[in-house]
Amino acid sequence: MISKNLICLDIEVLRNYFLIVIKGLKSGKVLELDMYGADAVLSREQKSKLNHMLSNYTSFGFNSINYDMPLINLALTGANCKRIYEQSKDIIDNGRPSWMSYSKMGIEPKHHYDHFDLQEPAPAVMISLKNYGTRIGSKKLQEFYLDPHKPITKDEVDALKKYCINDVDVTIDLYNSIKDRIDLRIEMGKEYGLDLRSKSDPQVAEVIFKKELGVSNPPKSKVPKTITYKSPDFIEFKTPALQELHKLMETTPIEVNQGNGQPKLPKEWNKFIKPKIGNTVYKIGLGGIHSQEKSLVVEADEEYTIRNADIASMYPSVILELGLYPLSLGKKFLDAYRKIYDTRLEAKLKSAELKAQLKKLKTFMTGTKAEIEKEIAEVEKNLHYYDTVNKGLKIANNGSYGKFGSKYSYLYAPHLMLNVTLTGQLMMLMLIEDLEAKGFEVISSNTDGIEVKVKRTEVDLFETIVFDWELLTGMTMEHGEYKGLYAKDVNNYVALYDGYVKSKGLYGETTLSKGRSTPIVFEAIREFILNGTSLETTIKSCLDINQFVSARTVKGGAVWRDDYLGKMVRWYYSFQGSSMHYKLNGNLVPKTAEGNGVKPMMDLTDTLPLDLDYGWYISEAESKLADLGVE
Repeated sequence: MISKNLICLDIEVLRNYFLIVIKGLKSGKVLELDMYGADAVLSREQKSKLNHMLSNYTSFGFNSINYDMPLINLALTGANCKRIYEQSKDIIDNGRPSWMSYSKMGIEPKHHYDHFDLQEPAPAVMISLKNYGTRIGSKKLQEFYLDPHKPITKDEVDALKKYCINDVDVTIDLYNSIKDRIDLRIEMGKEYGLDLRSKSDPQVAEVIFKKELGVSNPPKSKVPKTITYKSPDFIEFKTPALQELHKLMETTPIEVNQGNGQPKLPKEWNKFIKPKIGNTVYKIGLGGIHSQEKSLVVEADEEYTIRNADIASMYPSVILELGLYPLSLGKKFLDAYRKIYDTRLEAKLKSAELKAQLKKLKTFMTGTKAEIEKEIAEVEKNLHYYDTVNKGLKIANNGSYGKFGSKYSYLYAPHLMLNVTLTGQLMMLMLIEDLEAKGFEVISSNTDGIEVKVKRTEVDLFETIVFDWELLTGMTMEHGEYKGLYAKDVNNYVALYDGYVKSKGLYGETTLSKGRSTPIVFEAIREFILNGTSLETTIKSCLDINQFVSARTVKGGAVWRDDYLGKMVRWYYSFQGSSMHYKLNGNLVPKTAEGNGVKPMMDLTDTLPLDLDYGWYISEAESKLADLGVE
């Protein structure tokens, strides 16, 4: 049973030292359990404390299921530091999963421990805990350099403990940042009778599909040597270049890499993968279509508006419309997929209905206070349920797509993946070709959407063309309207709507999935486009140092003025700065020699440093704004 009291844990392992740090989230109290000396073992009192904490509290860590917990379990058996170190090295060197480690060590995991791991549920892929720390804005990024294969001296123990405690604090920061994702997995787990807390979105999708398919060990598809593609009958083109591309897609066998199971782009396509339609060039691949614009500025005026149309739930829609399924699972996969898709859509609609009802209840209150509170509580309860179903099954629909390309998954289906992506591209090209033939200017397109410059007198005609395309393809388009589109390229842009902006890529806000790189620069650009606020005003009025810093991983660690900083570095631009360099070879760390150089900001300060180089940030914002084509 999940305890309401959470504890976070981390360990450090050396030849002659083993440390476990546990911190309570409510109390903030820290427990340190350590062993010093190659032959040292946990004392009876230490084992009792550790077993009590893990048996009576819900614990979590980062990469803890495969690393920390097997070694903690080993320590509880009476293993000494030397053996724990040897097993630690084996896990790290061979990337062993937990079940294999337990088997190799000859021990059983304590199944009554309630533990989960943040590494997979966190949204970025294969990044370190400290990298997350920079994205979250953790106050302290502490590094303590030790050769993990050499004995530690007693004089170094206190510094190592502080380092480990700091890692625990960053792990807690990460938990607080993704608590909604963990809570969603808890709610989904109740629905399916499973523990989903430690699973990524694709892993959650796998588990849900197993449950819906009613199989515990579904068969896997083999990696094919080649795949052939046959488009749906409704795919037709009028222009010779697109007709040739279409023919080539259907007649060229697509080779599959036998090592990773991924399809390879045929060389025969190279001549045709960048068709030009109207004034826009598009790039075709095995993934999605992308227009090739650079520094694009398009603004609405009295004569023209900018319309966008995006395919709603493109991947699931194509799968269901074309009846695609993994060969190993057969058509029963489609039944499960349809059930998940329809249930999610129903929950999404019900959620929207309940939100409107809740707003109405809170705005137009009738009845006694007790009656109103009771009705609101009931609506909120139902809303929570349908929100959970909607978000959870969205993970199942979207997460499963990532597994279609993984040869290790029972959902592996490269032919399905290619049928989705290639059909999606051809459908988008059909719509673009038709719009351009009728005088519309398509200014941009990505995997599942287009942006079109439309005369205000021809909006109805535009929507009719899109509607006819919907009837032909079975897709549904979601429409929007821009006041302005400012794009460095198709993946990096700012779109201006009525009263707000949406941004993507470099110009978007820092998230857990995106590295931190002077966010204030891009906030200034968004404010300029939205409200006309000068770049200098936005930059100089910001008092949050976290908006001025950049961070990156440096292999082997970075050095600044002979000071070792660690493998994850964070800095700001200073008029008294210097460049950073790799410890291993002395090479320059990218983007640290710009302007007057940088100063490390491993620990975030509460106030802005006096040597902050405002001139660099303003100049950088001007440069990045110019990349959008804005003068």
